[in-house]
Parts: sequence; structure tokens; C-alpha cells
Amino acid sequence: MRYGKGNIRRQRKRRNNRQYQYKQKDKQKIKNKMEFKHAEFNTTEQIEEKGIISGRKNTIFLRNKYQTELDNANAAVVDMVHYCQRRSEELKESFNKAQGIRASIKPHEKERENAYTSLGNLLNREKGFEAFMHKETSGMYKNVFSNRPAKSIKIKQKINNSDNEMIFASMVKYIKKYPEYQTKSSFKRIYDKILEQEKEIREIEVASKKAVSAYHNCLTPFEINVQKANDKIKMYHQLLEEGQRKIDETRYKRGIFYKLTSERKRNEANLDIIKHRMSQFENTLKIIEDELSQYEGIKFKEMEY
Repeated sequence: MRYGKGNIRRQRKRRNNRQYQYKQKDKQKIKNKMEFKHAEFNTTEQIEEKGIISGRKNTIFLRNKYQTELDNANAAVVDMVHYCQRRSEELKESFNKAQGIRASIKPHEKERENAYTSLGNLLNREKGFEAFMHKETSGMYKNVFSNRPAKSIKIKQKINNSDNEMIFASMVKYIKKYPEYQTKSSFKRIYDKILEQEKEIREIEVASKKAVSAYHNCLTPFEINVQKANDKIKMYHQLLEEGQRKIDETRYKRGIFYKLTSERKRNEANLDIIKHRMSQFENTLKIIEDELSQYEGIKFKEMEY
């Protein structure tokens, strides 16, 4: 593997291309977002209130009142479920983006590890290096296992990777202690490669933290919005039950006039929910809730490199 400037330039170019692609994808997603048409409120057709003797006037009054409330409650449910659908897509996108950026760190870690291995192979030939490494890593182990942070290195990966981090940090300390190694071409190429990979890892980590933060910021309000949608559905059913009960208890609905009137007239005195399709929106919200439950268990932990 070449560690010269040309290879470093190609690495930088690939990194810039990835960043550009991320930005372009974000712009395209925003452009492609489907805006739903808000449901209209206060559009209920009002039935003329007639029939004092039969009691129909009072029944129609209740019908107009509760039909208006039901239609508005239905519109609120439609808007809220559509809104949750849109936010659900945003949540998926933010999760995939955070996961993708974090996964992109692994190749850089591997390249960094390979570069350190090559550096170690060269340094092993130098007099005193082995004793220096033994002394440095032993001191770091004592600090780590006594729960005191090592002064010469900040352990930033999982514990099963800490050995490598200690070795890497000791190598860098050795190079800095003996700067003449940095002027040798064989050492310089590898050392420049290490610095480049460290820089890229730090840059990816910054992007990762932003993406993780965006995901968490999207998750919390999404949970609240789903609860709001459930509350609106509950209110709809309460209005329907209350309105139907009050209408059924009126003198007109219980009297002979209602039984003898035409089908059209009887329908005018009842609540109409055929166009509401409430069960459809309840099922849609249930699907959204099932998807949400999968994300609720995924909380990214902050990473340091």
C-alpha cells in the first residue's frame, strides 16, 4: 500500500465526494417530501331545524351540533395521522443517516490500524523501542485499571480495543520524543498516513455526533405526536358515543313520528360517519406505532475517537 502524498490526496478527494453526496441526498429528500393537503374544518352541512310538535327540531339541533364536532374531530385526526406519517419518514431517514455515517468510520479505523502496524514493524528494528513501549503501556494499564484516566492518552473506544489505542499512543509518543524519525522517508510516509486517517476519523465523528443528535431530536417529538394522534382518536369516539346517546334519547327518536317518516328524513336525524374512515386511520397509526417501538429501543451512544 502506498502512503505518499498522492494517496493522501485521493483519500481527501474521496472524503469530499462523500460529504458532497450526503448534502445532495439531503437536498433531494427535502425536495421530494410529499406535502399532504390539510383537511378542512367547519364544513358540516346544517339540517334545517323544524318540527316542534314531533320533537324533531330538538333532535336536529343535537345532530347539527355533534355532526359539526365529529367532522372537525375527524379532520383533526386525518391531519395528525398524516403529520405522523411524514415525521415517521423523517425519523427513518435520520436513523439511516446516523447509522451510515457511524459505519463509515470502520474502514478508516482499519486503515489507521494497518498504518500503525507498518510503523510498528519499522520501529521494532530500532534500539530501545521495545523497552520504551513496555514501560509506556504498563503505565497506561495501571492508570486504566485504577479508574484514573491516563494522562498520555484518552481511551476512546470500547474496552476490547483499548490495547491497540495504548500501543498507538505509545508509538506516537516515541516518534515525538525522537523527531529524527519524522525526517526519514520510510517513517514519514507512514506517519503522514496516520495523521491523515486520524483527521478523517475526527471529521467523521463530528458528522456522526450531529447526525445522532438529529435522530434523537426527531425521536422525542415523534413519540409526543403519536400520543397526540391517539388522544384525538379517543376524543372522536367519545364525541360519537355521547352524541349518538343524546340523539337516541330525544322524544322524536323514541316516538311514532320517527318510525313513520321516510328513510331520508330518518337519516337526517342521525350522525353520519360513513366518510370518516376512522378505522383506516387507526390502522395506519397502529403501523406507525409498531415502527416507533423499534426505534424507541435504539439510542445511539456518543462515540469518541
